[in-house]
Amino acid sequence: MPLSRIKRMNIHQLSVLFDERQDRLLMRVNTQDAQEIRLWLTRRIALKLVAPLEHTIAKMESRNASVALADAQAHALLVELKHDDFLQKADLTTPFSTQSKSLPLGSAPLIVTDITLQVQHKNGVQMVFQDAGDAGVAARSCTLHMQPPLVHGLLHLLQKAVNNAQWRLAAATPASAQATVHPGEDDVPGSDRPPRSYTH
Repeated sequence: MPLSRIKRMNIHQLSVLFDERQDRLLMRVNTQDAQEIRLWLTRRIALKLVAPLEHTIAKMESRNASVALADAQAHALLVELKHDDFLQKADLTTPFSTQSKSLPLGSAPLIVTDITLQVQHKNGVQMVFQDAGDAGVAARSCTLHMQPPLVHGLLHLLQKAVNNAQWRLAAATPASAQATVHPGEDDVPGSDRPPRSYTH
């Protein structure tokens, strides 16, 4: 069956929530043109994505002269300060909009089996989320292009969701796990609180 691809979306909002029943993270992306993308992140994928996102942020921030000239210890501190500064300014209170007009990948979330991260020349990041599919389901993928604030936002939401799932308390991820990530909210489902999201 043909590979289904969705490319080049202007992102408006991000949301990452732990679904206790599925034991997965549901990542939702709203675009400026009222499309919504839904992605399932398994425990293995989510935990493996944190470090590459941190590395990607450090790589992006290294293009700032004040960060690039620092030694290793100062560099790490400056990157952390940049992330803290983002959190101070970010809109993390606006509820995730459910008024999207279309679901280009369908209502069933894409089950992410592989993620590729690539820092672009103009300070953006390209993220490709892939679902390898199986005998009865076609492979699918979507490509998101994120500017630095969106990468900071995704890392923040992912860390909150992982902590909420208490996955870091479980045993370490096996090295032989098939799902891979290639470097290149504290909200509870069913509660009355609106889902935490990052609005760009």
